[in-house]
Amino acid sequence: MPYSLTVEGRIVHVCWTGVVAKEDLDSFGEAMPRVGRDLGFAPDVIHTFETTTGFSFQPVAAYLYSEQLRQVQIPNPIRAAIVTDTQEGEALATVFKTLNHTPNLEMKVFANEAAARLWLARK
Repeated sequence: MPYSLTVEGRIVHVCWTGVVAKEDLDSFGEAMPRVGRDLGFAPDVIHTFETTTGFSFQPVAAYLYSEQLRQVQIPNPIRAAIVTDTQEGEALATVFKTLNHTPNLEMKVFANEAAARLWLARK
């Protein structure tokens, strides 16, 4: 699995590694609702891609993922920060953000983790 999940209070840190495939998106989409149920609330999420080496899915996979995510009922407003330092990562993150129409989910793309965490802290 090319990602790890770490609970940091009200934030879940998702550290992506290696080559990210469509199956990894599917796995993540199934894992996060379970994490929220275990925590008893929907957490904010920070995605970091510092140790990824590429993406092996087409942009249409982002569309399919967004349609899957739209079916998930998020009980409270949450934020998802996407931190990426490559042009390819920024382009894909922007596609995900643009396709997001999930109620109670706000997404934003960042070039560094400090800015993303500040946004998640709502400061």
